[in-house]
Amino acid sequence: MRSISICGKNLQNSHDFRNIVQTIEIEGVSVLCGLIYTKDPEFDPKDPENKFKVLVKKRAFSCNYRDKNLILKTACHSPEDRFYIVGSDFVGEVVDIGAEVTNFQVGDRVIGNNSYPDSGVPGLLPGVPTNNASKEYQSFHQAKLLKIPPQISDESAAAFSIGGQTAYSMIRKLDIQPGANVLVTAAKSNTSLFVINALRQYDVNIYATSTSRYFEQELKDMGLKQLIQVNSDDDSWLASPEMAQIYEQIGGFNYIIDPFFDLHIGKIISLFVPRVGGKYITCGLYDQYSQFTGKDFEYHGLPLGQILLTMMLDNIHLIGNCVGTTEDLQQAIEDCATGCFPVIIDSVFTGNQIKDFFDRTYNAKERFGKVIYRYK
Repeated sequence: MRSISICGKNLQNSHDFRNIVQTIEIEGVSVLCGLIYTKDPEFDPKDPENKFKVLVKKRAFSCNYRDKNLILKTACHSPEDRFYIVGSDFVGEVVDIGAEVTNFQVGDRVIGNNSYPDSGVPGLLPGVPTNNASKEYQSFHQAKLLKIPPQISDESAAAFSIGGQTAYSMIRKLDIQPGANVLVTAAKSNTSLFVINALRQYDVNIYATSTSRYFEQELKDMGLKQLIQVNSDDDSWLASPEMAQIYEQIGGFNYIIDPFFDLHIGKIISLFVPRVGGKYITCGLYDQYSQFTGKDFEYHGLPLGQILLTMMLDNIHLIGNCVGTTEDLQQAIEDCATGCFPVIIDSVFTGNQIKDFFDRTYNAKERFGKVIYRYK
C-alpha cells in the first residue's frame, strides 16, 4: 500500500528501496515528504464490524488549506521514526463491501462525504471522513462516501468534496436574491474559486478581492464582474480607491463570502449596504500554523467592539459555516456532472513527484486551482 506522507528523519535511511523521501521548505519549516510503502490492510466483508463499511482503493487525492497545519505540526513535533499520511480530498474505487452495505457495489467511484453537523447515522462522527486521504487503501462507513458519475474526471473528483460541499452550503445559507451584489474575498483561494463557480448559476453581480491582479482574466471568464485589488495592511478596504469607487456606485454589498475571517472581517464589515441587513458568511481562519513557524499573525482591521457595533447598527447577519450537508454535496456533484459547476485544476503530479506536489500546493504564488496527486 502506498501513501504520501510527512516523514520523520529516520525514514530517509529506510531499508525499503521503494520509499522515496524528499525535502521541501514550507513557511520556512523544513519538511520531509515521501512516497511510503506499507503492508496492504486486511478487510473481511463477513466481519460484523465491517458490515456497513466499504473498502476503497484511492486513485487520486489533494490537500486543502486545513492540511497545512497538520503538515507543519508533524514536521515540527513528530517522532523521527514515524510518518503522517496526508490529504483530505480523494477519489477512489470500491474494491470490497461489508455484508449490509446497500449504497455501493464493487467498481463504483466514490469521494468523501463531509456531512456536518449530522453524519446521518447515529453514533457516526460528522465532518471530514479522513485526514489521511492519500492512504491507498482505506475503509469507510458507507454514509461517509458518495458515488461519482462518469462525467466527472478523477482529477476533478479528487479536488471536489470539501470545496464543493462548503461552497454550496454557504450559498444555501445566504439565500441570495436576484440582482444582488456579492463580494468574495481571497479570490484565488481554492474555496473562493469553488464559490465563484457556484455563483455563476445565480443572477447576481460577483465582485472579488485579491492582493494582486494575477489571473484577472481567468476570474472574469468565470463570471466575475470585477476583481478589486486591495492592500493586506489596510485597516479598511474603503482605503482602496477602486473599492471606494465601487462602493459609491452600488451603494454597498448585500452579501460577503469570506474564507478567512481573521484576515478580513475587520476590513470589510463597513462594505455592506447601510442599515438594510446584509449577510456575512465565513468558513475558516487564516492563522492555523503560526505556532509552528515562529511568525506571529498580525491583525489589521477594526477592533472587535467596533465590528460588533457596525453589525448592530447596520443589521448585518453574521453566519458561520462548517462544510455542509449531504444534500449540498449531492447538488454540487449533479451540477458538476452537467457542466454547470466546473472544478479548477491547476496541475497533476504522479510517481516520485512528491516534492513538486507539495511545492505547487503550498508555495507557488502562481497556482490557480487545486493541485492533484494521482497514483499510477
